[in-house]
Amino acid sequence: MSSSGCNYFYRIHRKHPKRMGFLYILCILLLSLTITVLSVKVNGKNDNRRHIVIIIADDLGWNDVSSHGTDQVMTPNIDSLGYAGVTLGRYYSHCICTPSRSALLTGKYAYTTGMQGYPLTNGEDRGLPTTEKILPQYLKELGYATHLVGKWHVGGSREKYLPTKRGFDTYFGHRGGFVDYYEYTSEENWSIGKVSGMDLYRNETAAWDEEGYITDLYTEEAISIINSHDASKPLFLMMAHLAPHSGNDGAILQAPPEVVRSMRHVESPERRIFAAMVKKLDDSVGDVVEALSEKGILNKTIILFISDNGGMTSGDSVNYANNYPLRGLKMTPFEGGIRVVGAIWASDEITSHQYDGYVHVSDWLPTLLKAIGEEPPNNIDGHDLWANIIMNQTSSRAEIVEIDDMAGYQSYIHGDFKLITGHVDQKYSNHQGKDLLGIIGKPPSYTDAIVNSKVYSVFKKAGRTIHFEDMVIRNRFKDLCPKHDDEDDELCHPGNGTVCLFNIKNDPCERKNIAEANPYIVKTMIERLSIEKKRVIPRANSIVREPRANPAFFNYTWHSFVDQVSS
Repeated sequence: MSSSGCNYFYRIHRKHPKRMGFLYILCILLLSLTITVLSVKVNGKNDNRRHIVIIIADDLGWNDVSSHGTDQVMTPNIDSLGYAGVTLGRYYSHCICTPSRSALLTGKYAYTTGMQGYPLTNGEDRGLPTTEKILPQYLKELGYATHLVGKWHVGGSREKYLPTKRGFDTYFGHRGGFVDYYEYTSEENWSIGKVSGMDLYRNETAAWDEEGYITDLYTEEAISIINSHDASKPLFLMMAHLAPHSGNDGAILQAPPEVVRSMRHVESPERRIFAAMVKKLDDSVGDVVEALSEKGILNKTIILFISDNGGMTSGDSVNYANNYPLRGLKMTPFEGGIRVVGAIWASDEITSHQYDGYVHVSDWLPTLLKAIGEEPPNNIDGHDLWANIIMNQTSSRAEIVEIDDMAGYQSYIHGDFKLITGHVDQKYSNHQGKDLLGIIGKPPSYTDAIVNSKVYSVFKKAGRTIHFEDMVIRNRFKDLCPKHDDEDDELCHPGNGTVCLFNIKNDPCERKNIAEANPYIVKTMIERLSIEKKRVIPRANSIVREPRANPAFFNYTWHSFVDQVSS
């Protein structure tokens, strides 16, 4: 209906008001509706679109959530999210922080954007290429309010790399890999000695006035965003926790003393503090779900919980996380480094189940776009798995690739088989963490933990009661590797012409190398890897920390040093 058509009715209405008044009013209403529809189409906005909340844990191990079988660390809120929605049994990520976050944001394997290898340091002039369109930019174009709380870690040396320049309306968090949980400083070892700077920012300004435990700060910020959000507009909130990543060398594990004391059933002193850090993370999940419920938008929200990679039981950036019985740690392509915790919930559309199809971190961009009714881009590595996951169908993802030209290894998963070639650091490539699982006395009641959790309570009030038979998932994970034999001296380690092939369906703990018995499979997988290696954007083989990045030049903050020095 055009405005000229309404004018016609208006002219007649002036002559015959009783007969034509109704038609004139109806015409105006139809015109108004047409303008609204066109506006939505042109601006790419849809007020009925789902809200999206992604919660990311940092260096959380496979065996650090109670839904995977541990009686030591209780994570009832995270578990309940999976029980009410979908627990991801074969969720894979890159094995290091920066690569996994790059893949999440771009929908591409990190090695195709040059973001593979050792994670970004604060002194490097490197970042996720600005030629890459990333998830918040897609969503912002679709009318979403976009917010990042927590860790960024894909570039801060130049202002163009910062979150608020890459599609986020607001940002509150740390730009680098880690900070102190109370002082928000990050320390690096340079050739001149240790250098340190504050790395907590609100948008592009150092947040000097903040105080408190950082997990709590991030939770409070997320809740504030939810509470103040205009519910008629779709919300995208990415909450990337520091927890349970380690802090600086002088205080690698930190948690409020009263929470640590509540973990006295944990035998290992270090693991006890780690468990308290995980409890604070789990509490945060409960608080965010509760805030969404109280805001009245929970039933229109997709909630995704994931870890960025496996845990670091020992060595560099140790946090006493536990991937056991999986083999390997963060920074390796073994299952303990790349097979990680994942759960997704989306109101009534998802019937609770465990999804055992392959899912990769690069799949979230196309999957979430599809979930809100948008067609994903076709120039990415990620697969749209929305229908696969919610309907428990076979995954359309058949393979998973990990290439690190800096460390010099490659891994390729296809079907039931996994091939690892090149060089992998052996000190991170065995089965670790069994010695950290000791419990003093009787462990906490898992049932009580679930029933008393906020997520359980919120879902119960919403009519989404979690049935305890769904917890059979926990028993499946407990029996993941029936033989927990820790004689690691005969394990296959790739390198010097040796390749390792595993059947990760029958041998998920990667104990038996079957390469010699399956030469054709090895040949086929190596040929596929050789094709994929041609797509690699080379990563510098050394970490260059630039003297001009020294926080002493910027009031002892880690700053966008390139722009400041050159201006």
